[in-house]
Amino acid sequence: MITSEDILNMNFYKKEKFTGSYKGMRYLIQKSAKDETDVFLVHIWPGPYNFASTEDSLKTSATFPFTPEGKQEAVDWMNDQWTARKDEWKTL
Repeated sequence: MITSEDILNMNFYKKEKFTGSYKGMRYLIQKSAKDETDVFLVHIWPGPYNFASTEDSLKTSATFPFTPEGKQEAVDWMNDQWTARKDEWKTL
């Protein structure tokens, strides 16, 4: 499963976005703003292609507070999505 340590520390997201994958599920995590509040914006999609090369209809997104607790919520959500939708993730 994806862990909080896998997706780097909070300071990283203040300047960069992060992409990764877990057993066929690709993800992109970045800091964004929602109603003038900082949030984690998380996108997931089936591999093997990158975010820009994947049809929008295949992507699922969610937002979480830009806090350590929100970071853990994002990790939990990605793991829940991977488990619930195992058939969608192509494993190599």
